[in-house]
Amino acid sequence: MFLMELRIRSECPLCSSKNIKRFKKGTFDPEHISSENFNITDSNYGSAWTFFRCRDCRFVFSNPYVPEDKILEFYSGLEDREYNSEAEGRARNFKTILKRLNKIAKPGKTLLDVGAASGIFLHLACRDGYEISGIEPSSFLVEEAERFYGLKLFRGTIEHYRPGKKFAVIALLDILEHLVEPDIFWDKIDNLLEKDGIVVIVTPDINSITARIAGKRWWHYRIAHINFFSLKSILYLLNKHHCEVVLKKRYAWNFSLFYLLTRVFPSFKNKKALQKILKSINLKLQLFDSWEIYARKK
Repeated sequence: MFLMELRIRSECPLCSSKNIKRFKKGTFDPEHISSENFNITDSNYGSAWTFFRCRDCRFVFSNPYVPEDKILEFYSGLEDREYNSEAEGRARNFKTILKRLNKIAKPGKTLLDVGAASGIFLHLACRDGYEISGIEPSSFLVEEAERFYGLKLFRGTIEHYRPGKKFAVIALLDILEHLVEPDIFWDKIDNLLEKDGIVVIVTPDINSITARIAGKRWWHYRIAHINFFSLKSILYLLNKHHCEVVLKKRYAWNFSLFYLLTRVFPSFKNKKALQKILKSINLKLQLFDSWEIYARKK
């Protein structure tokens, strides 16, 4: 951990409105965080930034916030050693996405996964006939992708990615909530997406009934999530960048019973005798608190 520079926003980073108001007071000290706090399998639920909400587009964003270059440092040094242990459950999630995607974009087309992690989604997309590419800032996860699936991911961010071509499909699976500047990020997406190309989005819904009922215990409140969308703010972003929604669903999660228990009771990680049994039991969770959206570039 080290002392972190924080910056203050006076306007919404999505629509530039100055009509903003504090939405939630932070629950941790943002000046002392590390790469470990940004693990995909982090279970420190309830760790929320101080969030502001835009009264115009309804976007919720951290304020004060960490500069983008510092966030990149965290992700570059991230070593999430638990992520691939739940590969089977994650694959079930991704197979559902590909099944829907294949009805909209024919297999065999180019596909880019931004924030590809250890390559589980790309591996499945390749098997479905897509010509795949992936971007991942974590050196550890890039190595995992090559070790498990033989994938050569671009290590870095979309800002430095120069593929020399455009893509028919771009996947943003649990990515938008990690971005410091989502509007600027989407300019990069627009430059990489073919006309009539498809963007696939999965992101938490801050306006969901689940989020409201769970309150500060909502499992999407974690240090890595530095902003939140509602359907209104997602549509604002898509419309601004000339994309139209062709399909939207509530995202359902597949995890093993072992994974879910260790999120709530970390001590279960030490129950070696139970692991095999608990990992064999798959649970599908539909919490109605995340959007799964397919949008076409006009």
